[in-house]
Amino acid sequence: MATERTAEAYHLHVELLDSDPSIWRQIAVRGDVSLSDLHRALAAAMGWSGEADYVFAGQGQMLQDGEERYLATLLTQPDDTLLYTYAPAQGWLHKVTLEKVALEAILPRGHFVNAPAEYNLPRCVAGEGQCPPEFCQGVWDYVDLLDRLSDSDDPDEVDALWQKVGYDFDPEYFDLAAANRRLQRLKGADLGEPAGE
Repeated sequence: MATERTAEAYHLHVELLDSDPSIWRQIAVRGDVSLSDLHRALAAAMGWSGEADYVFAGQGQMLQDGEERYLATLLTQPDDTLLYTYAPAQGWLHKVTLEKVALEAILPRGHFVNAPAEYNLPRCVAGEGQCPPEFCQGVWDYVDLLDRLSDSDDPDEVDALWQKVGYDFDPEYFDLAAANRRLQRLKGADLGEPAGE
C-alpha cells in the first residue's frame, strides 16, 4: 500500500433547507478545499449535476465563484455554518454546518480504488432523502411535483411526470454508495490529494 499522508478532514452536515421530507448529507472533505471544489463536493454528495451557478454566504458576506477562499478560513469551530445556494435563480438553499475537524490518514493520487473508505476524501458518511430533480424551480416547486405525482385525478399527467422524473424516483431513498461514486469521480488536488501529488 502507498505511504499514508494526513490531512485535516472537515466533517460537515449539509441540509437542503425547507425540504419535507428532510434531505441532508454528512460528508468529510479536506479543510484546505477551495470554494469552487467545495461546491463540486457538495453538489455531488447531494446529487446535483454541479453545472449550475452557486453562491456561498458566511461571516456576513456573499462569497462568489472565483474568490480565493478556503473552507478552513470560513468554518473554524464545531457548529460554525455557511449557507450554500445551488442554482440561485431556483433557490436551492443549503445550510452547511461544521460538526468536527479530525486528522485523518489519506492516500496519494492513484491509490483510491482498493483503499478503505476512510482513506478517501471527499466522502459521504450518511444522508437522507433523494435529491430533487434539477428541473424543479426550488423547494416549493418540488413539493408541488410530489403532490402531483400522487394525484390520481389525471393519470395521463401523472404518467408524463413519472416519465420526466424516472419511474424509479423515490423521494425518500438515499443511495450512499452512489453519492460516494460521484465524489470519487471528482478531479483536482483540493478534493482528495495533498497538493503536488
